[in-house]
Amino acid sequence: MRLRFDRFHPLVTFVFYAGAVSLLILMLHPLFLISSIAVVILINIRHDRLKGLRRWWFFIITTFLLMVIMNPLFNERGRHLLVEINEHRVTLEAVVYGGMNAFSIIGIIALFVSYNIIMTPNKLLFIFAKVLPQFAVLLMLTLRFIPLMRRRLEEISVVQKSKGLTVSHGNWRERAKTGMLYVQTLLTFSLEEAIQTADSMKARGYGQGPRSSYEYFKINKTDIIAILYLLGLFGFIVIERFSGFGVLTVYPIMESWHLSLIDRAVFICNIMFLSFPLLVEAGGIFRWRLSN
Repeated sequence: MRLRFDRFHPLVTFVFYAGAVSLLILMLHPLFLISSIAVVILINIRHDRLKGLRRWWFFIITTFLLMVIMNPLFNERGRHLLVEINEHRVTLEAVVYGGMNAFSIIGIIALFVSYNIIMTPNKLLFIFAKVLPQFAVLLMLTLRFIPLMRRRLEEISVVQKSKGLTVSHGNWRERAKTGMLYVQTLLTFSLEEAIQTADSMKARGYGQGPRSSYEYFKINKTDIIAILYLLGLFGFIVIERFSGFGVLTVYPIMESWHLSLIDRAVFICNIMFLSFPLLVEAGGIFRWRLSN
């Protein structure tokens, strides 16, 4: 069954995802980030039951641990000492700051998993093709780069395993040699496909005239209301963010995690913005039950 959120005009979904990524970067407060990640996970559950996110669990866990561990190793700033190892100070401020950055990156990764489900290449090209055609193609290629590389690497791994070459067996030199062979094959594969794509685009006359779109999307009243809703919330959050609310100052002295009245208002607006796809689906289910 097609999602109701997927039925919106591409401009609506693009505004949502662009705003959500911006908020995950700007709102560096543990309470904001934890609640935002929870909402993004619920969105992924609704969209594909976490099928796409499960593929990234190892990268997500590794990223979180590295950022939480690495920041205290290179940063001794802070007054709250947790432990001292060989005259190296590990402070609470360094751990909290590393954790906030890790949560921010994890939230963005989870959000892009949902993005790849909703924002198809045709939708992206429809938004930017006539105004910024080169930017549209570059953005589309960039966003599909990591998933595409991952699928290609899996294909290469299957072929190499059939030949008895794997990175999971042997000593570290053999594994490194096999890993470099994987990378070499991946780069060769990617370059060959890039040449084929360029030849195909040239043969079809790309860039030699006005572009058309395979799909045509017409904006309606519901789309306009959704855009105003998202822009209104986003504008309020950003204004208050640059006024000093919705962010936890860690250095040189970590502030209290307590939220002021305006912080709470910003927190609620942040949740309302990120929950937009869930609210749309809940509204559709509610109307369907009323009609029956």
